[in-house]
Amino acid sequence: MVFCRMKIVIVSVFPPYRGGIAQFNEAMAKAFTAAGHECIGFNFSRQYPSLLFPGTNQYEDGLQSQFVRTEAVDSVNPMTWYRCARLVAKEQPDVVIIPFWTAFLAPALATVARRVKALHPSARVVGLFHNANSHDAKPWEKALTQRLVRNIDEAWTLSEDVSKQLEQRREELPITTAFHPLYEHFDPLIPREEAREQLDIPVSPKLVLFFGLIRPYKGLEWLLKAATELHKNGEDVCFCIAGEPYTDWEPYQRIIDASPAPERFYTYVKFIPKEDVHVFFSAADLVCLPYAAASQSGVTAIAMHYHKPVVATDVGGLKEYFDGNPIGHICAPRDVHALTEAIRSALSAEPVEAASIVTWNARFSWAAFAQQCLSA
Repeated sequence: MVFCRMKIVIVSVFPPYRGGIAQFNEAMAKAFTAAGHECIGFNFSRQYPSLLFPGTNQYEDGLQSQFVRTEAVDSVNPMTWYRCARLVAKEQPDVVIIPFWTAFLAPALATVARRVKALHPSARVVGLFHNANSHDAKPWEKALTQRLVRNIDEAWTLSEDVSKQLEQRREELPITTAFHPLYEHFDPLIPREEAREQLDIPVSPKLVLFFGLIRPYKGLEWLLKAATELHKNGEDVCFCIAGEPYTDWEPYQRIIDASPAPERFYTYVKFIPKEDVHVFFSAADLVCLPYAAASQSGVTAIAMHYHKPVVATDVGGLKEYFDGNPIGHICAPRDVHALTEAIRSALSAEPVEAASIVTWNARFSWAAFAQQCLSA
């Protein structure tokens, strides 16, 4: 087979923007470059207006991208959308990748896609869909997303669930169903005892970790209720919640305060920077994804990279990562009893040999992702 070196442009957020999408794009560009292709990033000059951003800060100090050519897109300035398209077309790329994860950015992304196709018709314009709609999407958001779906040549997804949703929205759209590769850019694990000391968590109890941005669809309330059931039975387990709320934290705190053992909850209600991620996973015995809805999850990719057992609910594409996974445990969503039993079972399970985990994880490599998507 003859190798064909391609010029690839990615129009999306990159570091110093914080969060999973920027991390994904940087890792993806690195994977394409490692496969022998040229990769250029066109970053956002403004992702969200400050008044609309639910968090405290959109940037992470100390992070920079290796691939960004320029900051070309302002989400609320249409003039920049057309300018970005002209800059992309000027590069004469073979492939233009436009990741989607929120309908707020769909007007900008759809315009860039449409104009690139007009200015450089030979380019292969790909929509990379982390989800088919915004989480908790409203009808008007679905209409905005549809504009992007109409203006791409093909789609890549990270789960069968998202692929099926896109098929319903545009039947003739070519779709490649890939996966969320495992992250490799975090620091290595440290001894469990050292991590517990840094976080001021006792060494002896088993520790269940909920990690990442806190939003209603992630189902934290169900985990807190399951924790309450475990504590009612006097089980020696603690819970760590680490992440910034994108919703009101008070209802979660009320569940903790009303539990039989509020002192067994350790909350770090803030954005967790890259250099601290390994500490939380080092301290954890189990990672829990109690999602009420999901397409897939970057937290899954981190947990699997660190060989940490995971309890996840059977929603969206989550089950695709754990059906057959030696350290994966699946349970019904929105079910306190099912989640309680899954946590109890996972914490009492025998350790899995590292070789079995390595074999399973190999199918979720960035190299495999790049090969599957670019050869489609």
